[in-house]
Amino acid sequence: SNCLCPGLAVLTGSCLHRVSVMSGSCESNTPSRGLSKAMRRALVAALGCAAAGGLLALHTSPRESGARRLASRTPLAPLLGDGTAVDWWFAFKLTTAAFPSCDGERSCEFGGDQEEYRSGFGLQYVLASSAGGKTQPLTHQKDCLGNGQDPLASTYAQMFNSDVPNYVVWNDQFKTSPQVDIKPKCSHFCGAPWGHSKGFMAWDEDGTGFLVQVTTPDWPGTGSKKFPRGSEGNTLGCCKDDNVEVAQHFFAMRLATANDTRTALSALRRASVVTDPKMEQLVKLTAGPKDLIELAQSLGTVDKSTAPYQGELSLKTSDGKQVKLLAKPSDLHVPAWQMVSALTGQSLRVATWWMTPAIDSTKTGYVPECWDSSLPAPKEVQIATSGQWSGKTFKLLGRSQPDANHAKIGHSLSPGSKLTVMGDMNQQGVLEPGSHSSGCAASQNGRGGMFFLVEDETLHAGVKELLTGDSGPYHGGGSGPSPAPAPSPPSPSPPSPPSPPVPSGSCGGEGVTSPSCRSRSGCVYVHKADVSKCGVQGWGCYEVENLAPGCGQSVDMIA
Repeated sequence: SNCLCPGLAVLTGSCLHRVSVMSGSCESNTPSRGLSKAMRRALVAALGCAAAGGLLALHTSPRESGARRLASRTPLAPLLGDGTAVDWWFAFKLTTAAFPSCDGERSCEFGGDQEEYRSGFGLQYVLASSAGGKTQPLTHQKDCLGNGQDPLASTYAQMFNSDVPNYVVWNDQFKTSPQVDIKPKCSHFCGAPWGHSKGFMAWDEDGTGFLVQVTTPDWPGTGSKKFPRGSEGNTLGCCKDDNVEVAQHFFAMRLATANDTRTALSALRRASVVTDPKMEQLVKLTAGPKDLIELAQSLGTVDKSTAPYQGELSLKTSDGKQVKLLAKPSDLHVPAWQMVSALTGQSLRVATWWMTPAIDSTKTGYVPECWDSSLPAPKEVQIATSGQWSGKTFKLLGRSQPDANHAKIGHSLSPGSKLTVMGDMNQQGVLEPGSHSSGCAASQNGRGGMFFLVEDETLHAGVKELLTGDSGPYHGGGSGPSPAPAPSPPSPSPPSPPSPPVPSGSCGGEGVTSPSCRSRSGCVYVHKADVSKCGVQGWGCYEVENLAPGCGQSVDMIA
C-alpha cells in the first residue's frame, strides 16, 4: 500500500511498520466524525508517521542525526553572489579615493547602521574565482561588497544565518566587541605575541567546509545572528570602525576534506590567532571529527614554536597545483615576507600596510641579520607602493587615508612562476636588530600570521596587473633588483581630499607624556622633532596605524 511519509520511509525502511507501532495500521478505523473514510485514513497515517518520526529521533545516534542535517542543506563552500559554489574566490576591495562608494545601498544586513565616515567609503572590488579547474579572471564589480548578492556576503551568510555545527572567528582587532578572555590579556587591539590574523571558517559534521581570510579590523565580530554586536556593527560600511576607507583583500577557499580543515586549524594555532573557544559568539563546536574539535579548542593561546608551519591542501588550481598554506609563529623573529620568499624560493612583489617601522625592498643575495639558520636565504622582495586598475592609479601605502592600502598580497617575479600569495602580515619590522629598540622582535617580526600560496596563471596575471606601479627603495647588497612592472599610462585618479588631523584614538593623542604612552598597548610616542614627518599636530601618543609612512623608526613603539 502507499504511505504518506515517503521521506520517513527512506530513513526507516518502512513507514507502515512504524505507523503500526503507534496506531496499529495506516488502515486504522479510529472514529473521526464528519470525515470520509479516505480522509480518515490519510489523517491517521500522517499522525502515525509524525509520531514515528518523533520515535525515530529519540532512537537516533548523534552521527545519524548529523547526517540527516547535512543532507537537508547544501554543503558549506565558498559562494559567489548568485549562490554558485566554487573552489576559491579572491576579492580586492579597491581604495575609496580611486573607486568611491558602490552601486546600490549598504544593506547592513549582518548588523549596524550606514556610517557617515569622514572620508566617505568605497566598496567596489575586483573579483577572481575558480571552480572545476577553470579560473575566471579578475573583473571589476561595482556592487557593495559584503552587503548583498556578492561573494563575501553570500559566503558569510551561510555561517551567520544558519545553524552550522562548527565555526571559528578570529581577529586581532575586535575593538572589545566582543571582549576576549585570553592570556596575555588584550582588549581594543591585540599586539605581540598574538598573531596579526583575521578571518572566519565553518565546517560540517563530516569535517568539510570553507575558510575566509580577511584583512578588515573589527569584522566580522560574530559567527551567528544569535550573538549580535549591537552598536559596533557587523557589516562592511556599517561598522563604527572605518575599515573600508583603504584597500582590503578577502580570500575564500573550500575545505574539501576533513584533512584540509585539520591543516587550516593547525596553521591557525601556529599563528597564535586571537579568538576565544569559551565564547560561542566566536567559536562553536558541536559535531564532527573529534580531533578537529580538539584543535579548535586549543586556539586562543600563544604558540611557542619557532618553526614555520607548512601544509598542503587537497584543492588544486587550474594549473594542476595544490594550494599550500604557511604559518609564521610569533617566536620566529624574522621579516614575514622574506620568510615567504625563502620557503617558496620565489622573488616576490608585495603590497601590504607599509608604514613605520617599514621594511624596505631587498635584493636577491641579501640575508637579513634578523634571520633564522633553519631558513634558506630569501630571494628579492619588492615593495609595491602604487597599483592601478581600469586606467586609475592608487597608492599602496599604509596610512589612514582614502588613497592607501591594508591588503596583504603578492605575486612572484621569478620567470615562469605563476605564484600569488594572500597573507595576514605587513612588511613592518626590522632587517637588523640595531635599528629598533625591540631588536629583531620589532613589530610584525614578533607576531604570527598565515599565507595562502596559489599557483594559477590567470590569478597571477590579474594580481600582477593590479600591483603594476611604483616600488619602494632597496636596502642591503646583492644582485640588481627586478624592474617593477611598467604601468600602461593611466588616467590620473581623483585627488584625495585634504587629510584631516590624525585622530587621537585610544592612545590619547597630542600632549600625552612618554611614560603614560608606554602603558598603552599598540601606541607610539612621537617626539617633538618627529611631529612633521609623522603627520601629527604635536608631540604625544598615537595609534601606529595613523602615522605617516615617513615617520621613521625613531618613534617609541609600545608592544
